[in-house]
Amino acid sequence: MNWILLIKGWITIENLFYVVSVLGIILTICTYRRNSKLERTKWLYSLYEKFYEQQQYKDIRRIIDYETEEIEKIQKGIKEGNEVKLVESLVDYLNFFEFIGSLWKMKQLSLDEIRMVFEYYINRIADFDFLVNFIRTQGFENLNALLSQLKPKKLRELQ
Repeated sequence: MNWILLIKGWITIENLFYVVSVLGIILTICTYRRNSKLERTKWLYSLYEKFYEQQQYKDIRRIIDYETEEIEKIQKGIKEGNEVKLVESLVDYLNFFEFIGSLWKMKQLSLDEIRMVFEYYINRIADFDFLVNFIRTQGFENLNALLSQLKPKKLRELQ
């Protein structure tokens, strides 16, 4: 019976307002987190589509992934300043991952999200010493930092 009197004494308009306000804040936070996660998923899907489904990066992705003879042309092109079209395509490819690295540094993408979608291809870049050196000397700071996170042992060996 003492509990009932205590509860009756506590129930006032002011206290009800506080309870409803706290519940509203909690609901707002939950909604924000759900919407934020949904937006990140949409963004990640958009990046996935751009990288995997559009033609723009397919040729360089294939060259690096399968180590075709064109990889040597790219290496020579970087060194001697020829094979402009291939080197330009490579730079576009690296700029895509530089952008991914920028999003990671701005905490717009997590390392886990990047690993789930792009780790294999980012690590394939690190498999070629000449590409790692190109990244370091041509101002791809965010991609270089991302490579260091995803494949740190290999990159330490190159320093």
